[in-house]
Amino acid sequence: MIRKMPIIRPDISAFDIYSGFKPARNSSEAQDFISALSGMTHAKYIYPVNSGLTAFYLLLKALQGISPGKEVVLPAYTAGSLITAVRKAGLKPVLCDVSLKDFNMDRPALSAAISGGTLAVLAVHMFGIPIRDISGFKKMIPQRGFLLEDCAQAMGAKVDDRPVGCFSDAGFFSFNRGKNLSLSSGGCVFTGNGAIAAGLQPMTEGLKKPGLLGESILLLKMAASALFTDPLVYGLGYPLIACFKDNAPAKDFEVSGLSAFQERLGSIRLAGCQRGFSARHNNGIFIINGLQGRDDLLLPEISGDSYPVFNRLPVLFKNARSLERKQKELWDAGIESSRMYNMPLHHMFDLGYRKADFPNANYLSGHLLTLPAYPSLKRGDMEKMIEVIIK
Repeated sequence: MIRKMPIIRPDISAFDIYSGFKPARNSSEAQDFISALSGMTHAKYIYPVNSGLTAFYLLLKALQGISPGKEVVLPAYTAGSLITAVRKAGLKPVLCDVSLKDFNMDRPALSAAISGGTLAVLAVHMFGIPIRDISGFKKMIPQRGFLLEDCAQAMGAKVDDRPVGCFSDAGFFSFNRGKNLSLSSGGCVFTGNGAIAAGLQPMTEGLKKPGLLGESILLLKMAASALFTDPLVYGLGYPLIACFKDNAPAKDFEVSGLSAFQERLGSIRLAGCQRGFSARHNNGIFIINGLQGRDDLLLPEISGDSYPVFNRLPVLFKNARSLERKQKELWDAGIESSRMYNMPLHHMFDLGYRKADFPNANYLSGHLLTLPAYPSLKRGDMEKMIEVIIK
């Protein structure tokens, strides 16, 4: 089949791109974006930057001015680039295992990983699935430690009708390609804590922003992403497109500001974002319901008080060889799937752990397949996924 549905696809139109790139109508458009993010997160202080990784790094640097802690606790299965940010900040990564119920941090494992030297716990809402007991995490952290939320994959998700990001001292989003709100790149850090904001303010106010050339390159990247993720174009051009796929964690990263073009576009996109969030939620739930009852699969358990907004839908195959076969069959049926991160963090980096440590993270990395859940999926595409997996 020539037509291929990619694993990620930005929910953006040519009109959105044009509206963001045309000259600013007034000087408040950047503030409009910040105000919209503030309303979404219930956070008083918002700092847009060039990536979610930069947001996390600057947040850690701000915390170092408040607390003497040197350890950052994070799940053993998540993006490897987070380790790069922790090390760039001069801090020590400490891992905890994940749960095979919601594929997020395991609470008993987290409790064991926290120590008197903990500066921060990074609660990652993986795949857009909110951590089910996030409201209780804060009580587990030492008095001078902080709870942070990585909402890079989870913009729009809620727990008890409260948005992810508002259960902690601070959080951050990513606006990278394929995220729930995509601006091709970028991110932001947000907080309601005045002391953290006081540390972030001097680090962010002087950040260099892309000029006209940089904005033009961003425009071209965004237009190319929208074009080449069209299912027909993606299928025809996949041999070339595959050359640009790279899941290796970043070795380093630039710290700079978000462009004016992205701020204007972000303001436009946020005005209609709830439609996309609802579609991601409904698409993921539809596929989960279609796969229920299979003894050969582990599906994420969605608690009644949580509202996931799936960046991708994670499915665990108990038989790893079956996973490889189904991934090929899905591709032949016109659906791209992804292994996401091929190994847990303690296999990517030398962090002082044994390979056998964190058994759930090891199992997750070896048995996980993620499926697309973005808004432009058709019901027929989702029914085809279900049919291929269960046949």
